[in-house]
Amino acid sequence: MVKSFRIYSYRTPETPSFESKVESLFHSSLIRSNFITQNPDEAHLFFIPFAFRSDLSTRSVTRVVGDYRTGFVYWNRTLGADHFFLSGSGVGHGLDRNVVELKKNSVQVSCFPTTPGLFIPHKDLLADPEILVDSEPSDQLTHEERLVGSKFCLFEYGPEISAIDEAMSFGCVPVVITDRPIQDMPLMDLLTWQWTAVFVGTSSWAKEIKRVLGRVVVEGYKDMRESAAVASKHFMWNETPQPYEAFHMVMYQLWLRRHTIRYAEREWA
Repeated sequence: MVKSFRIYSYRTPETPSFESKVESLFHSSLIRSNFITQNPDEAHLFFIPFAFRSDLSTRSVTRVVGDYRTGFVYWNRTLGADHFFLSGSGVGHGLDRNVVELKKNSVQVSCFPTTPGLFIPHKDLLADPEILVDSEPSDQLTHEERLVGSKFCLFEYGPEISAIDEAMSFGCVPVVITDRPIQDMPLMDLLTWQWTAVFVGTSSWAKEIKRVLGRVVVEGYKDMRESAAVASKHFMWNETPQPYEAFHMVMYQLWLRRHTIRYAEREWA
């Protein structure tokens, strides 16, 4: 992959202003990487360097995609299926042809967790956001001591779950409280989350959660803890990307999606 995967990035007069630090870091890492080619004919995927922010209107999305459709030949060859873009919060659905093609065909790289309904598991992929500490008023040392000294760390599926990688790095097995399918966990192409985390429903009472975790301790806690610690290394972001860390994990997921489906133009006739 590192030697052969090639991406063509459309040129922009200025650097896009992304909503999150991790989006900006991914963008800068990609542009500086050896994956970028100046020859679109040898590209496996095309990158749209536009910040699809949460406050962007459907009309604006339509205009952006329309500009790429009319200004270049690459979009119409696959109706955008070999294109990808960054959107930490996700792009909504719409009836306009340009929005439909972007949402249905192009690969969306999102931040975790995603907004319900704005993520397509078989096509889109996640990049984990920057590490967040818990909301309780405590110093970092106390916070880390809590993680090191805990067998399990409970997360209700929501904004706070973005700190799941930090808990894993300290050997704390995550317990995710959710009734949602787990198809939108980060790095789903690479990690078997059932080996790394425990999932319980929102209707589970404390006694039931305690029973489940007690069974985990007996049956395979050591292996799960080791798996969590190893997996946490894949979520690390650095200004200079390192092998097997977050940037390359995202690139590998894009690499798996390089064989695009060719959508027929007649579908829109």
